[in-house]
Amino acid sequence: MFYTSYFGMNCNPFSKDESINCPFKSDDFNQVITRFNYLKETLGIGVFLGTSGLGKTYIVRNFINNLNKDLYKVIYINSSHNMSLFDFIKLICNSLNLDTGACYKIDLYQNIQNEIIRLFKHDKVKPIIIIDDAHLLSREILFNLKILYDFEMDSKDYVTLILIGYPELKTELSKNIHETLNQRIIVNYKLNGLSRNEVKEYIRTRMEYANLNNDIFTPDALSALYFCSKSSPRRLNTLVTNCLMLASQNNKNIIDSDIVMNAKNEMDLD
Repeated sequence: MFYTSYFGMNCNPFSKDESINCPFKSDDFNQVITRFNYLKETLGIGVFLGTSGLGKTYIVRNFINNLNKDLYKVIYINSSHNMSLFDFIKLICNSLNLDTGACYKIDLYQNIQNEIIRLFKHDKVKPIIIIDDAHLLSREILFNLKILYDFEMDSKDYVTLILIGYPELKTELSKNIHETLNQRIIVNYKLNGLSRNEVKEYIRTRMEYANLNNDIFTPDALSALYFCSKSSPRRLNTLVTNCLMLASQNNKNIIDSDIVMNAKNEMDLD
């Protein structure tokens, strides 16, 4: 990439691959990780909400990568609009290495619960089920999540359940049909995105990671990046990359607010 060599960077530190290698611990990052760690020990249910691009999945990846695989069994599910209840149950079974053959639904439910208990009691492994894009789950699937926490004749919890999605998930969970699930939620957190100071620090640490210590962004440019990114790390990554590209194409060594606005217009963020 021309702009990396133009600015003397050894990589594009604003790419998705490089970001995971050098995590930026924003307030959201720290708040969510702290709550994840609490949930994994208490075996509770947590709901984490945020609009697109705030780094929810990025934080999940960091959390999973730092888990002791001998102590925790992670089942990660990425939801979709067309996922049926059977599709969902099958994903759980496959992750637990359970046969879905000719079993009836009630048998699948029982098999899932038996395997979760076996992992917990026999293998001394705590299951953690993470459902990303949970706002896409149907009402039927949300209602049937009880198979993951409602163990008949047993008041003990055996699994951590983490639901991650857009704010509309809260609206759905507030309905009477989900009252049992709601009563078991012990953590609710809404991501806020990057603050003005975090945007500045985020850019500085990323540039240092790429071996570029020069202050190439003017104060006005940093302010513009904060407003144009709308506190979203994903938008900020794309914006800064476009700024570096535009600056290199125009032989500019300093990035000002004009370049930021041109980068924004090319992205058509409005």
